[in-house]
Amino acid sequence: MKFNTREELLEYTKNIKGKTFKEIDSQHLLDKSKSNKNKGVLGQIVESGFYKYPLNNVSEADFEDLGIELKVSGYIKNKDGSLRAKERVKLSKIDYNNIVNETYESSHLLGKCKEMLIIWYHYIPKTDYGDFKITDFQIYDMSQDEDVFKHDFELIKEKVINGKAHELSEGDTSYLGACTSGATSADRTTQPFSDIAPKPRAYSLKNAYMTGILRELKEKTPDIITFNSTEENKKLIKKVKDEKIEEKIENIITFESTEENKRLSEKTVIDYVNNKLKPYFGKTQLEILEEITGKTYKEKIPKNINKMISDKLIGKDNELYEKDELFRKTSFIIKNIPIRNNKAIERMAFKTLQLSDFEEDWEDSYWKNYFEETALIVICYEAENSKVKNGYRKLKYVKQMSFTDEDLESFEKTYNMIKIAIEKRDINLLPTPNSFENQLLEIAPKGIKGDDAYNNFFKKDKTKVSFMISKTLLNEKLNDKDE
Repeated sequence: MKFNTREELLEYTKNIKGKTFKEIDSQHLLDKSKSNKNKGVLGQIVESGFYKYPLNNVSEADFEDLGIELKVSGYIKNKDGSLRAKERVKLSKIDYNNIVNETYESSHLLGKCKEMLIIWYHYIPKTDYGDFKITDFQIYDMSQDEDVFKHDFELIKEKVINGKAHELSEGDTSYLGACTSGATSADRTTQPFSDIAPKPRAYSLKNAYMTGILRELKEKTPDIITFNSTEENKKLIKKVKDEKIEEKIENIITFESTEENKRLSEKTVIDYVNNKLKPYFGKTQLEILEEITGKTYKEKIPKNINKMISDKLIGKDNELYEKDELFRKTSFIIKNIPIRNNKAIERMAFKTLQLSDFEEDWEDSYWKNYFEETALIVICYEAENSKVKNGYRKLKYVKQMSFTDEDLESFEKTYNMIKIAIEKRDINLLPTPNSFENQLLEIAPKGIKGDDAYNNFFKKDKTKVSFMISKTLLNEKLNDKDE
């Protein structure tokens, strides 16, 4: 099927909404697929069954004449009603031997197709792929994010030039990931400046980036929005508010790339945090808190003083997406830790565990994606000796941390131990500290004393136990000069 204009393509694509994959699977690809784990089959079904392109002509299905590339992506509805993308979207393979001689422009990373036509389907665990329902579609112009893509490309390239392709992590970058792409976890390839064989990787649009695009789709009301200038943008928003438009028909969003819409070049989350904290480096927690609140706390120092400071100066986690565009499409966590001689005094805790987050195998799990893509923005407060208590530690520096393949392999062991413990309803199988050699991720109670967190572990979906990053791993990250 040939589309001569964007309008023709969009008009035809309206008909895909509400369809399941088995309803459009005219080539019976679901029957031929060996496994319900073959994610690529869904894209093939849309290409061949809906757009009527032959399976052996994949490139034509990307609507090259219109400069639009087709992507099929799932989303998950969270327990609080919010939506998140199911997974990253893979682009092209990273050639470690060629990237060192490429520029972002010469790499043709995004190719001619800088616009994506995204077909969204609702992913429901333990459901046959054929029963997934397509609910939305949108066109997204990736060129508006090109400054961040370019910065991410340079970070990946720099690591390869430094002979550290084997240390690449998706947490290194903002939008453009370097995800593993081997058929098995044992697959290896070569890199130009090291004898260490790295895993094959591909460029990808990170899960958080896709989630940001999805949320923009759901937040915008008109069918087609085109931002040509800031003035037009303001007029359109006023029109929407004045007319109280509520009905959605197509859910199409496009953005014209203009200088007004582009954020500052090479801006990152850690840049944002550093700029907010810059005036306070070298000051104690109490000095900072009293300065930004105008109140006195010396008589009773809050236990959560670090969070009070970061919430005030940087913003609460659920508010940050409103403060800067970059926060809407990145996966990050802002953490505060006390240090002494550049070593962590405490472990780092994460949110409390939910039993339902362990239903999937590790490869498809929420937690694998979380640790794989998430960058930790760690705010470090220094205590010169053991006598320096909370409140009197000095703001020292901010560190970005991400996790390597080796870290994730250790995390997988911890995850699987919890999954098995849940299946067998046996708390003795839980990965408490020192459960296995070189354990980097463990669990510990995160409730009030007397909660009996372990014995009550199976009573509710939300437990009173959380993941903890070991001090061993934190110290390694703190002293890594390349992080």
